[in-house]
Amino acid sequence: MTASPSVQPVGFGAIGANSFVANAAVLPAIEAAGNARLVATASRSGDVPHAWAATDVGSYEAVLDHPDVQAVYIPLPNGMHQEWTEKAASAGKHVLCEKPLASDPATAQAMAAFCTDAGVLLAEAWMTPFHERYATLIELTRAGVVGRTQRIDSRFTFTIGPDAADNYRWDPDQGGGALLDVGIYCLGPIVELFGPDVTSVAAHSIETARGVDASTRCELRWADGREASIHCSFVDDEAQTLVVTGTDGTIGAAAEAFTAGPTDREIELTPVDGHDTIHLSGANDAYQRMVEAFATAVTGGAEWPRPVERSIEMLQLIERIRHASNA
Repeated sequence: MTASPSVQPVGFGAIGANSFVANAAVLPAIEAAGNARLVATASRSGDVPHAWAATDVGSYEAVLDHPDVQAVYIPLPNGMHQEWTEKAASAGKHVLCEKPLASDPATAQAMAAFCTDAGVLLAEAWMTPFHERYATLIELTRAGVVGRTQRIDSRFTFTIGPDAADNYRWDPDQGGGALLDVGIYCLGPIVELFGPDVTSVAAHSIETARGVDASTRCELRWADGREASIHCSFVDDEAQTLVVTGTDGTIGAAAEAFTAGPTDREIELTPVDGHDTIHLSGANDAYQRMVEAFATAVTGGAEWPRPVERSIEMLQLIERIRHASNA
């Protein structure tokens, strides 16, 4: 994507610029985007990495005060999202906040209201909907290539080892836990296809001594009989899979096919009537597309495609699953 000659690239600031996701994905995406530029960064957990050192302005407050910063990317621990989102909004900056938007739906609603009052855009930095393969899977399913969709099974598990005991994902005060951190990867396609109005929730979590879930499994049911299952974990063997089952076939994929850049991983569509399997290998940088969509929304070129209300609905469903697992 290239910036329009009449529209200057959106100036981005990043607070928490030493975070893994910022350095591995989002800061490179800002630099690669045609309508965005990285102008100010700061870190409290060590030096801003060398690649972005020239943009280090020394403090979070200095990022928010920078005159060339129009939007702020926030990859901080979950428990810090509200504080710094509201500080950024008070400074007149649009906010791209790392998923999950908040630790609970009430906090997300408060953040959304604050940003609305401040006249700035609040968006959740969940990149999966911007991936070409993901969009194709949703489109094919809605088009009925597997018949009437009956069930979705989704798993997103990865291991946080004992050497990461101080990781904020284990901290209940920072919104820790597997369901909150990676549940959106499991629930995202389910909610996109079936909606958030679940009629039945059965869940089981394995909790740590500190009271956060190390692993959560859940079965969901809708009023029309459709079903879904999720498995998200920090302690089980790493695997990311998604299987959509319909009356006429299945679509199965490794979920990392929706997060990686160009790769030979493929979605496989296998109809039950004996037709050949369809392989979908198209790929793109979903992070770059996300940044470009956000920058376009900031400049008024188009609406942000996933309104904050969808993020709040996701957190409401996650909260229902949490309550069911504790019942």
